[in-house]
Amino acid sequence: MIAVLRKELGDHFSSARFPLICALIFLAALLSVSLAGDGLRGWLGDGPGLFLEGRLFLLLFTAPGAWLPAFMFVAYLGPLAGLVLGFDSVSRERAQGTLSKILSQPIYRDELLAGKFLAGLLTLAVMAAALLMLITGLSLAWLGLVPTADELGRLFLFWALTVLYLGFWLALGLLSSIVFRGALASALACGALWLSLAFLGAVAAGALAGALAPVNDSLRPTRAELAAREELFRSFSLLSPVKLYQEAAGFLLDPASRSPDQSRQLADPAVSDPYTGRFSGPLPVGQSLVLLMPHLAALLIWAALVFHLSCFIFSRQEIRSSA
Repeated sequence: MIAVLRKELGDHFSSARFPLICALIFLAALLSVSLAGDGLRGWLGDGPGLFLEGRLFLLLFTAPGAWLPAFMFVAYLGPLAGLVLGFDSVSRERAQGTLSKILSQPIYRDELLAGKFLAGLLTLAVMAAALLMLITGLSLAWLGLVPTADELGRLFLFWALTVLYLGFWLALGLLSSIVFRGALASALACGALWLSLAFLGAVAAGALAGALAPVNDSLRPTRAELAAREELFRSFSLLSPVKLYQEAAGFLLDPASRSPDQSRQLADPAVSDPYTGRFSGPLPVGQSLVLLMPHLAALLIWAALVFHLSCFIFSRQEIRSSA
């Protein structure tokens, strides 16, 4: 497996797609800092206030700017990096006729997939670390924001969460590369899965919640009916890895967040809710980590299930030499 890992790492870092992904990472960091900086300059000009103390640097990732917060860009566009690295991992070897030659060596099929997966995961980890370091450096140069020790700890956990999240999409691309023999069909399947999970998951969750807990709009619904539908909607939404990542990132990047409802208020961090005690005091890193442990476990289970399904299908495929 080590030989496969080293070979795949060399292929990833020497491929033509790697400089393109690096350029996209730089543009994403530049865009996120510039957009978030516009909003931060306005808040800092009026004084940060008590509710912003201890999390000014984290606002670079949660301030909406002109569009979406930086971590939302990662949630929606980050999966493309994992899918790009995995959609042709096996189909390319099969098309080139090298898959049968590799498996003729003393190597198990699951070791081959594990080496490809770990190589892609390490590549994604380097990309995520480069993005965070670029945002940190640009914020120091442009805004003069220096992260505290607590914020650095949260950024490290956010990096680990992002790598786990992208690992799920890498495993999904690997599965698509095994199921579909051609790279084009695998790429189309990956695109359909990305669109379905990232953008249509909330629509499907809302439809299921409305069907199981209907509310008559012509009458005034009770609080119990609305709460039941909201709870069903959240339960179905959490089946999507995108939603799991968004809530977990909210717990990490907002020290004042104590519930999923509060983490969804990140789009407007200057608004506090006196009834929920949102800004009664920031949580330590350890307590925020406790809040997101179920999300981490769910993402890990999703990634493990998809990877084991890939191994199961690949171990039962017939591979013939093209010669």
